[in-house]
Amino acid sequence: MVLALLLLRECGSLKEIVVPAQPELKGMAGLEERCQGTDSIQSLLISKAEAIITFDNERYEVSLTVYSRRDSIIYLSAVNSGYEILRASVMKDSIKVINRLDKIVYTSPLERRFGYQYPVNFRDLQNLINAYYLCQDLEAAHDDQMDLIIFEFDESQVKKRIHLERVGLNMKTFEFYHRQTDKYLMGERVDDAWRIYSNFMITSFEIVARGGLITYNKDVNIKMDVNPRRYTFTEVR
Repeated sequence: MVLALLLLRECGSLKEIVVPAQPELKGMAGLEERCQGTDSIQSLLISKAEAIITFDNERYEVSLTVYSRRDSIIYLSAVNSGYEILRASVMKDSIKVINRLDKIVYTSPLERRFGYQYPVNFRDLQNLINAYYLCQDLEAAHDDQMDLIIFEFDESQVKKRIHLERVGLNMKTFEFYHRQTDKYLMGERVDDAWRIYSNFMITSFEIVARGGLITYNKDVNIKMDVNPRRYTFTEVR
């Protein structure tokens, strides 16, 4: 069909139809308009994103898959040259990371009973997967009337901010920083890529990711089991 349209254009048989440009959404009014009907989005799959992951002084070029089921689970898989090097899942009460390179499984409660909490909780992480999830937190947003719409989720010891561009409403930066522990999760959009860096669980890491295909409301079977005879299990406290 595409080829036929191109041929028709070349021979002059296809008349060009001018479609009026749609006004770009901006400000709180634009955000509220975008949020209409987003309750129907229950899951989101990002596949075939290109990324560079750096941790433990090693750098890996990977294909990244991220899956989120609303208010239930977040899943990530990183594949290097056809071999999965990392798999992780986040649920409301726990984090699990499978390091396939070193054959180690890390687990941690997401909400700690004692001591300082992590700089992020499940809802924070879910909001970073896609700006649509922020639609359930519009009361936390304000328009600076210049460049940004700012979501503030600050807690007594933790700074939590997500910034959207005021025009276009694309996510621009985010910052989650614990003032007492110096643990953080931060990110910024750089040209067509996202740079994300953190030190809040196992080790310091950085991810630079771009591209990917987005699919909504697709069921994905998540498997986080490993052969216990081949892996070491470590609980992070």
